[in-house]
Amino acid sequence: MVKLGKSNTRTRTKKGTRNKQTANKQTTKKRTASKQPTKKQTTNKQTEKKQAKKYTKNYTNKKKKTTRSKRKLFWKIIILLVLISALYTAKSVFEFVEYQSSQSGYTMSGQDFIDKVDDIAIVEYRKSGILPSITVAQAILESNWGRSKLTQDANNLFGIKADSSWWGASMTFSTGEYYNSKVNAKFRKYRSWKHSIEDHTDFLVKNKRYERAGIFDKKDYKSQAQALEDAGYATTEDKNGNKIYADKLIRLIERYNLYKLDDKVLVY
Repeated sequence: MVKLGKSNTRTRTKKGTRNKQTANKQTTKKRTASKQPTKKQTTNKQTEKKQAKKYTKNYTNKKKKTTRSKRKLFWKIIILLVLISALYTAKSVFEFVEYQSSQSGYTMSGQDFIDKVDDIAIVEYRKSGILPSITVAQAILESNWGRSKLTQDANNLFGIKADSSWWGASMTFSTGEYYNSKVNAKFRKYRSWKHSIEDHTDFLVKNKRYERAGIFDKKDYKSQAQALEDAGYATTEDKNGNKIYADKLIRLIERYNLYKLDDKVLVY
């Protein structure tokens, strides 16, 4: 009886042990199953990864675009600076050439103009005594180096008006009589610049006010320029109402060395 009891006890123990092991295995499987992600969780993670990649890609593209934009802006600034530098250099070269030319007598832009009128001015001096420097300076000032509309359309170099003593052709132009004011007036029209210079001489000789101002007795350009202003050849004034015609003529003569023309005709 005692032996049978022991055998039953062992049998029960083995069964109990198996049951515990089975229960433990089932518990472990449940725990493992609970740790494994579900299909939905897996899908969500994949979606998150895709979004993260997309965001990273967009950020990288934006960064590249920003870098390109900065590079473009940089090169635009460089090109602009180069152009400004080139323009400044060209301007400096032009001014240097003009300065060099003025040292030899005239500016490059005025040489052709002066060459067209200086010989005629010398011939006219012998008729009237008006210095060539004065005639050329007046032609420059009144015609703006031959570019004025009056000169181009009417060959009128000196701005001489068509008064009652004039029987030739005429044209109406706007003129600045006083500071900051314009009026319309009739001006003489000529066939050529030569005729304009010749008539300039006749105009000064026939109008007694120039003789009274002593212009024909003066033997230097400064005195003749002042005599022209005193006789009322032009009413040019500055903003303060001061007459500046003589000063303008003198500055032109001295800037372009026109007084050298007088040396060809004056005997000291």
